[in-house]
Amino acid sequence: MSSLARRVAQVLVAWLAYGLAAALVALPVSVVWALQHASFEDSLGAFPVEVSLAHDGRSTVDTGVLGKIYWERTGAGGFGADIRSTGPPEAGGTLSSYVSPAFLRVNAAFVDDPAAVAEVYGAELRDQVVDGLLRLELAIGVVVGGLLTAAFRGGAPPYPRRRGSWRWRAGLTAGVLATGLGISTVVALQAFHAWSARDDEAETYPMPGVDGVSFSSPQTVEVAQQVQPFIEKNQTRIEENARAYTDAVAASFDTELPLHAADLTPREGEKVVVAEADPQGSLVGTRARKAMYPRLAEVLGEDALMVRTISGDISSNGTVAEKGFVKGEAGASPDIPTVAVKGDHDSDTTVEQLRDHDVQVPDLETVDVDGLTIAGAADPAFKALFGGLVTNESGLEERDLGVELRELVDGLDDSPAVIALLHQPRAVSGYLGITGTSELADTIGHETVPWDDGIDDVPPGLVDFGHLHDVAGPWVVWNTGEEGDTDHEVTWTVVSQLGTSGGVLEAPTFNRFSTPFSVPLKTVSLQLQYVDGESGLQTGYAPIDVSVDGTVTIGDRVDVGLPGGQPLTRGDLGLD
Repeated sequence: MSSLARRVAQVLVAWLAYGLAAALVALPVSVVWALQHASFEDSLGAFPVEVSLAHDGRSTVDTGVLGKIYWERTGAGGFGADIRSTGPPEAGGTLSSYVSPAFLRVNAAFVDDPAAVAEVYGAELRDQVVDGLLRLELAIGVVVGGLLTAAFRGGAPPYPRRRGSWRWRAGLTAGVLATGLGISTVVALQAFHAWSARDDEAETYPMPGVDGVSFSSPQTVEVAQQVQPFIEKNQTRIEENARAYTDAVAASFDTELPLHAADLTPREGEKVVVAEADPQGSLVGTRARKAMYPRLAEVLGEDALMVRTISGDISSNGTVAEKGFVKGEAGASPDIPTVAVKGDHDSDTTVEQLRDHDVQVPDLETVDVDGLTIAGAADPAFKALFGGLVTNESGLEERDLGVELRELVDGLDDSPAVIALLHQPRAVSGYLGITGTSELADTIGHETVPWDDGIDDVPPGLVDFGHLHDVAGPWVVWNTGEEGDTDHEVTWTVVSQLGTSGGVLEAPTFNRFSTPFSVPLKTVSLQLQYVDGESGLQTGYAPIDVSVDGTVTIGDRVDVGLPGGQPLTRGDLGLD
């Protein structure tokens, strides 16, 4: 080894040693800093909030206009949550509407299980503390370690001369580290005590009949007393109705499925895609569908259901608190791979939650599932719970998103057909190169007969979208090529507007809205899409609908495209 290499190695070892020493000494202070600065933003019902840790013997919700709510309950280590409203909630547009019983009832419906929310928030805060601690300790190790390395020129610190003394030097080093660690611990304890101090002088007003809950304002206590009977009365009713609904769905499905089994069974060489959109946080809708998937697999064949797709709006508000629902939706079909795209009610948090539970979420990319090529693009917008606020930080328009996905698909090699997942109709228009999806109406009646539909050829396969919470189509676009080109292979693209698989209202109001825990207010719908395994082209579809009273309706299979699912030339079809 050259002298330069030895010198570089010596400096790096010194940097590492000094960095580790600095990180050790700073560890107590770093822990307290990480605890104090752990926070994240979320939404509780219609309230945008910032969530952080507290250690004053209680958990606090600071609503702003409504004052503070104190809960004399903490988790492990005595830590509680400090939840602070960061902006005005969506209400009636006036300050008085924020304290109305009607508005509070809406938010109570979206936070039906505080214990579940507390568990999710606790896990997120724990991750924030660990992440913050590691980042701070790394920064201290790199920076302070580098400074000490430079100060001592990459060597050991100077020690007073003492004969025979490697033990003495080791003891001195340990003493310096212990002293530094002791000082850091004292500083950390003082900072932790100051942070944990509780303001017992602030007057609080207990909630009558509810142990451990108090408020900072007597007016808020009065509002809470008005809301409490509603919550107590309706929580039991909501749970009973939800159980009755899921039981009715299971019984109806078990009755209907055998009657349609022969018609629904895929033909030779076909694969089945279970296509859905907009479950939008409905725990009850997911629970009802979860019971269907294994029965479908049992009747249609264990290997018949190849993939489940969700065309956006998995969650209702894209929040950390919805982690439990996203996990349930991801696991609703454990034996069927799931591919989803982000909708405008989802967030980057939703995407992370989906991926954490093995759902593939393509964004201007493709995934392969058992030979089926699936392309998807994330909706660039985010819409708040009641639709009052729509943001799009990317600046990308929906139509342009569809154009970008089309460019990606056009550039694929050796892919016979593609299943394209989008969320909004405008994105679909961009993908298909048309002005709007209303242009597809002219294709009705030509589902199995090729014709010149006036639409330029598009990538063959399927295009699924949601957003509107109503079923329309499917429409078949024929890719017939140029007149006179008798050797051109005619393919087709089936475009499907899917309904809501959660039975969620698309335009909620404060008087009528869907919640995760209540019975669906619209028909729950999904679609079985039959695809030829060789060509990748769709050959048929069958709708499955669940009414608001739990009655299941299974539609007859409808064929689309050419018989057998294989393309034919213009000459073979006699188009010229």
